[in-house]
This record gives sequence, structure tokens and C-alpha cells, in this order.
Amino acid sequence: MNKLKAYKFRLYPNKAQEILINKTIGCVRFFWNNQVATFNSYNKETNPSVKFKTSTEVRNEFDWMKEVSAAAIQQKEIDFKEFKKQRFSVNRKKPIGNPKFKKKGNQESFRLPNQKFKVLDNKIQLEKIGKVKMVMDRIIPEGKFMSVTVSKNPSGQFYASILIETEINYLLKKGKSVGIDVGLKEFIVTSDNDIVKNPKYFRESQSKLRTLQRHFSRKQKGSKRRQKLKHKIAKIHQKIANQRDYFLHNESIKLVRNYDVIVIEDLNVSGMVKNKKLAKSISDASFSKFFSMLKYKSEWYGKELVQIGRFEPTSKTCSCCGWVNKDLTLKDRVFICENCGIVIDRDYNASLNIHSVGVNTELNRA
Repeated sequence: MNKLKAYKFRLYPNKAQEILINKTIGCVRFFWNNQVATFNSYNKETNPSVKFKTSTEVRNEFDWMKEVSAAAIQQKEIDFKEFKKQRFSVNRKKPIGNPKFKKKGNQESFRLPNQKFKVLDNKIQLEKIGKVKMVMDRIIPEGKFMSVTVSKNPSGQFYASILIETEINYLLKKGKSVGIDVGLKEFIVTSDNDIVKNPKYFRESQSKLRTLQRHFSRKQKGSKRRQKLKHKIAKIHQKIANQRDYFLHNESIKLVRNYDVIVIEDLNVSGMVKNKKLAKSISDASFSKFFSMLKYKSEWYGKELVQIGRFEPTSKTCSCCGWVNKDLTLKDRVFICENCGIVIDRDYNASLNIHSVGVNTELNRA
């Protein structure tokens, strides 16, 4: 089955190419901000005749925008039109707010369609930028090239994410299903009693970050030392993000390879992070990203992901007899059943219940 899949590679542009990439990013950001300003100026009573300028009109108005690829700005125009469509869609489940201005120095990028780039042996040829050195640490499979997104992170590193339409083969069926309970101490506890510890990458680097941020707050705004510290802090945050993504990718693909049916809880992560005592740890664990990875990998490889309701009392219910302990708190790490007398780890008990509820749900659907 043909699916869209992205392959991300590190870029090493020379000085001239770096300037051109930064100019392209700047022009794309300028066009987006121009559209946002026009959007915000609309008022049904005082200013009803607001007209959005096209990418061609903006480029003709500002000659310096002609130094970069017109296709990159056209792609951003397409993005803004899609945003407006989604913003006023009545069928959208979760409404989105008004657009925000893009700020220089954050994660920034631009996109080129397939006609405007070419992948060579260890380089990528970008329109108006040239052949940029690219570390090809993976082989790109055969398929149709759709687009490339060139990005620059706050630590100054450049990447190319190449989107292709390619055939992804389903994995062989294993005839097994599993329930997963996620947590802050043990990241994963499965119904097969496999335990994966939470690596807590942010916590590991927290003391170093705290020191650098304290020094950063004392530096004079606009000074070179402040800029150097900002770059150092960004590099640490980038390292944490890379470590976390590597861990989540490994654990998610491991589950997809080993099980045909994976059962998880529909956690309200946005509500969980409102707990001030646990917000940092919950954000560090990245449950939402992990579930997102499980979802698209299950679809790719022909496996099934089942989400059970968030209000199922999986932690408070005995997996053996079904007795419910309404007084169970977060501090109780062992589940003791007053009905059948079983003593079991709280998270393992929850994973067994998650698996049981998920399998029954699938049987009812069938």
C-alpha cells in the first residue's frame, strides 16, 4: 500500500548557501506575517473589504524577495489558505484560534515542491540555493518525491525532510495482543509484564540548564555573550528532544513489530499537565507523541491500535475478580484486593485491565 513517508537528513551548507537558506526562511516568515496582519485587520463593521495579497503581489512589491525561490513563498500561501479553511470549518472537531506571527530564531522552515529540488548521491539540489551537502545515513526507497522541507532549529542546525509516496509492506502477524499502561516512573508496563523505565531526559539535563539560564538572565540584551549562551541552551534542548524522539521511535516500533493488537488508554494529556506538581514530568514523558507514533505506525504496518475510554477505572479494578478499590490513590503502588486477596503491582494490574477492556471492545465491534 502506498503511503506518504518523510526521511529527515542533516544538511551542511557552505556560507553562501547558509545565507540563501536564511533569506528564504526570512521571506517565507515575512509573507506569513503579512497574511496574519491582514487577517487580524478584518472587521465586519469598520473594515469589511480586507483583501489578501497573493505571493506574486508581495514579491512584486518587495524586490528583495525575488532573490529566493518563488515556489517557497507559494507553498506558504497554500498553507495560509488551508489555515483559513480550517479556521472557519464547521466540521472541525476541535476549533483553532487566530493565526500567530512567526518570530525569528524559533524553529523555522520553508517547503519546496518536487519540481524544485533533486536528490543526488550525498547532496540535495535546491532551487536558487544550489547543491547542499547532505548526510545520507539511510537509503531512500523507490517512490514519488512529493516535497522537501528545509528547516533550521534554534541551535543553528539545518535539516531536509524529504516527503515521498512509497509502498510500505505490512508486517507479518504475530497472533498476539497487548495492553499498555504508561506512567512517570515506569514509562511502559505491558500486560505481558514487560517494563520499560522512564529515561527522564529533561530531568538529567535540568541542573545544567538551570545554571545556564541563570547566567543568561544576567547578560545584557543584544550582547554577544547573551547570544552565545542562548545558542548553548538551545543545543541542550535540541539534544533532549533528539534523545526523547529516538527512545519513543524505538519503543513504538518494537510494540508494532511484536503485537497485532495494541490497547492503550485515551489519556487527557492536556488536562494532566495542568497539575503543577506533575506538569514537567508529564511533558518530559511525551505521552501524546508516543501515542501518535503508535497510531501511524500501526496504520503503516497493518496492525491495530485500540483506545479505551479515559474514564475506565483500570487502576482501581482488580484484574482477577473485578472488585473496585475506590480509595486507591497515586501513592499506592501496590494493588491489594479485599475480595480475592491478590497482591499485584498497580501498573501491571492496570495494563491487564486495559488489555481486557480493549479486547472485549474489539469483540463487540466484530
